[in-house]
Amino acid sequence: MIGQDYPKIEWQFAGLDLLEPNAMIGDLILFSTALVLAAKIKTNYPQNDFYTNWRRFYRIFGWSFLFGGLGHLFYNYLGLWGKYPSWLLGMVATYFLTKGMLSLWPNVQQKAIFKKMALVLLGIGLLSELLVFIFVDMTIDQSKGLFIPTLISGIGLIFSLVYVGIHYQRQIHSGYRFLWIAALLLLPSAVIQSKKINLHQWFDRNDFSHVLLLLSLILYFVALQRSKEARHSILK
Repeated sequence: MIGQDYPKIEWQFAGLDLLEPNAMIGDLILFSTALVLAAKIKTNYPQNDFYTNWRRFYRIFGWSFLFGGLGHLFYNYLGLWGKYPSWLLGMVATYFLTKGMLSLWPNVQQKAIFKKMALVLLGIGLLSELLVFIFVDMTIDQSKGLFIPTLISGIGLIFSLVYVGIHYQRQIHSGYRFLWIAALLLLPSAVIQSKKINLHQWFDRNDFSHVLLLLSLILYFVALQRSKEARHSILK
């Protein structure tokens, strides 16, 4: 189905009227994968700014999707309030990813400027989204609430994964190429969401996006693994 969505799947369990169990399953997979990768970073990598911020990214990203899944599942009870935590946490996760990538930037003055810009971008995103929550009616079109998080996270990811990732690929290690490859992998998600391309009621546009996000999470970690030796020489 293209251009419109299937009716939301209803599910009765333990006397509760639940919605979209397929979305909850996808979000649980993302949550579990992100926390497992965060644990691997904590266990197998030194705890410096680079790894610490990547670990924070994975943790916050994972929790954002757990809250997102619960927001889908309990929409009949929470309404739009169930969506808000995941939208806000997504921007915070991108901020820590950016901080992690900037920790290796060689020019100290530029690094300080970039970090301030990342913090300002996060502040603008959070404040703007809070204003949307207060003043914008999203009962008919929830995409209005997703615009700010998508824009802010998109800017952060393009800068961190594409611009900085390509720079590190050229200057530090070829393994960083997996970061901008992961970013390119997310581009179809924008088309799928905007055009409402749904393959099946049990595998709709959100589920398709979850698959692309899962692959991106794995590619991020591949980049960390492949470039581990080079980072050690910089950070020791």
